[in-house]
Amino acid sequence: MAVDIETGELTVEKLWLAHDVGQAINPLLVAGQVEGGAYMGYGEAVMEQQIFRKGRHKIPSLLDYKLPTTLDTPEIETILIEEADPEGPFGAKEAGQGPLNPVIPAIANAVYDAIGVRIDETPITPDKILQALKALSGQRVQARRIQPVTAPSPWPTRLIQWQPDEQAKVIEPASRYGYKSNQRATLMKGRDI
Repeated sequence: MAVDIETGELTVEKLWLAHDVGQAINPLLVAGQVEGGAYMGYGEAVMEQQIFRKGRHKIPSLLDYKLPTTLDTPEIETILIEEADPEGPFGAKEAGQGPLNPVIPAIANAVYDAIGVRIDETPITPDKILQALKALSGQRVQARRIQPVTAPSPWPTRLIQWQPDEQAKVIEPASRYGYKSNQRATLMKGRDI
């Protein structure tokens, strides 16, 4: 990604998207879904604007609503992570809207990483970039790197932790699924959710 600090123009050169799809029944179709999510996220991050006036959308027509075209969209590299889901149909998981979620914050963080200015609303336009740079008034603008953060272990959202001896250890009660904890551990042996 590149940002011109004189004009505020943002250029996303390439998007990499890895998505856990379970078993890809039709890999070409799944890759298309992932790329479609990346395209939608890119559009929301840099172009699409939701403005409402008196409860109605200010731009109700797609003729005036700014969307990226194939010429605007950066190259997208799709990585399908396949590990069959025992509860999914034929081992498949979601591949629809999920790939959209990481694109917007990834672009916003790349802008921060490139110029040291945090833009916290979409779309990230040249005007917003220039205003944020002016707000730094007098401070030297330079690229900043975010240091990785070590996540706590075990993750609080995981219910089951896989054990090498094929024993499942319940971390939280799974009663919300209608099973007793030990029944859920037997059904979900070795699967993190």
